[in-house]
Amino acid sequence: MYKLPFFLKSTKFITGLAILSILLQCSPKFNYEVKSFLFDGVPKPYNVEVTILKDSLINDIKTNNELPTKSIPNVVSVNEFNLHPPYQDRKCSTCHNSDSMGKTRLPIPQLCNECHEDYTKKHDIIHGPVSSGSCTKCHEPHKSKLKKLLVKDGQDLCFNCHNATRLIEETIHTKIGSTSCITCHNPHGGSNSLLLQSGSCYNCHDNFEKKFTFLHGPVASGNCSKCHGTHQKKTTYNLTISGENLCLQCHNSEEVYKIDGHEKDKKISCTKCHNPHGGLNANFMYNLSPNQ
Repeated sequence: MYKLPFFLKSTKFITGLAILSILLQCSPKFNYEVKSFLFDGVPKPYNVEVTILKDSLINDIKTNNELPTKSIPNVVSVNEFNLHPPYQDRKCSTCHNSDSMGKTRLPIPQLCNECHEDYTKKHDIIHGPVSSGSCTKCHEPHKSKLKKLLVKDGQDLCFNCHNATRLIEETIHTKIGSTSCITCHNPHGGSNSLLLQSGSCYNCHDNFEKKFTFLHGPVASGNCSKCHGTHQKKTTYNLTISGENLCLQCHNSEEVYKIDGHEKDKKISCTKCHNPHGGLNANFMYNLSPNQ
């Protein structure tokens, strides 16, 4: 009668085989490393060639029947577009009438404002395309490779309407390079004629919010243009109006002149005593501690 070799009868040997069998099933990489150690020519199961195609290219291939995607091994589709949610979800009726050759249910921007914020109600001064309801002047309605579904990127979008040569020649713009216009300007609207973003002046000028404990109203609201004009203005500090007349646009002259030291006939400039941007005390007085 044939007898098994002694090592095949070993409990440790049998247990080891069982564990090895489990490991070979759990990890393809470990499986390959063990087999390739024992045998030659074992193929790598985890070394698979992958072809990555952008989804627009795949769509072109399918549309033009140039090459069936099934014949391309291991195709991975990469979505290169940002999609408008209704378009992505194939909910065409959200925006279009099904019986009117694709016409929108409502006129733009009324249709857009059903989902998006109505900027005409948010801002005092509105950017032209927003004011005229021309959302698609800047945004694609279905898909775009750019964020916010923009039709063009950066300055190229703004220069569709604005004169690039004239703008770049302005003092403030001569060194902006390829900086996006919306770094400083709000593309939808604002509280000033230049549609400046709140705090945009701090890209070049001192940030008074970090410098002072108390801030003057226009500074606190980021409305620098309340007192300052553009960099083309030929006045000291580009002020819109000179002297105390600038301050008295907002401050009541009768109340101001009732205060000791504010006698009307002295004609002392307000900024001789008060910092126009802010200070360490509530009255923005120079050379006073916070408690004075």
